[in-house]
Amino acid sequence: MHLFCKKRILFFLAVICATAGFAQGTLSDTAAGLVDSFFDVRMNLSRLDGNSEEGTANIIAEIDRFSAEHESEIRSLAEQEQLVLENFIIMEKYNYLYEKPGQAKAQHEILGEQRGRLEAFAQSLPESDLIDYFLCTWADVTSCYMGYAVSDVLKYGTSIKPLYEKALAQNPGFSYALTNLAQWYYFAPKIAGGSKKKALANFEKARAVATTNAQKYFADIFLSQLLFENKEYERCRALLSEAETFCPESLYLAKIQAANDSGLSLYEYNRKKSSLDKEAGKK
Repeated sequence: MHLFCKKRILFFLAVICATAGFAQGTLSDTAAGLVDSFFDVRMNLSRLDGNSEEGTANIIAEIDRFSAEHESEIRSLAEQEQLVLENFIIMEKYNYLYEKPGQAKAQHEILGEQRGRLEAFAQSLPESDLIDYFLCTWADVTSCYMGYAVSDVLKYGTSIKPLYEKALAQNPGFSYALTNLAQWYYFAPKIAGGSKKKALANFEKARAVATTNAQKYFADIFLSQLLFENKEYERCRALLSEAETFCPESLYLAKIQAANDSGLSLYEYNRKKSSLDKEAGKK
């Protein structure tokens, strides 16, 4: 699972086909606080069951509650920062809705509209004025959007990794971007630059520079699962145990543990599930 996008595998299988006043940098203190608060919400949503209709409705309600409670603060932000928060909110809803009946097309349209807004905004400014979180979440939205069609992979696929790299050039200690770049290296074919060694190095760094509990929670999970594949089971278990201290009773952690108990990492489990879902769709 990508931090926000669960339909990312199609892109990586095909990747071989290869505001004024902002200086190059990162979020304002107000925007950074809102992002941290939203990541706390994301982490705590993992305690809710997103498989049932009622559970999904509760999750969407929690996301909407965050938007409503912080509406005035979000509106006070610069446009680029508002887009970053919108990206996070849109992608979080997408993660819980895209597999639901009747939602695939709607979610694709929402992502496409947002991707268009991001591209238009980026073209309105010098590249040096685009901040790290904008670059990274622009890559994320594009990656999720591409998951629906190979034609979109061919059109947008080569833009993803450079956006993460530009974000990290601005902010080398950007845990979120390091985690997503690590996933790029993990899933991309070797011929296109994929490397589990580089994935591991970026997962390790993402965990080392994580500062908030939510950052550590997600970094622990993603690093632990590559360690599981490398048969470093003791350290994998230690990281998952640490993640549980940040979010006790997380159903997501329980799902990961169940996958590990069956001999699969989270990445292997998601790949297998994706394959099974495709086969089911053909019947």
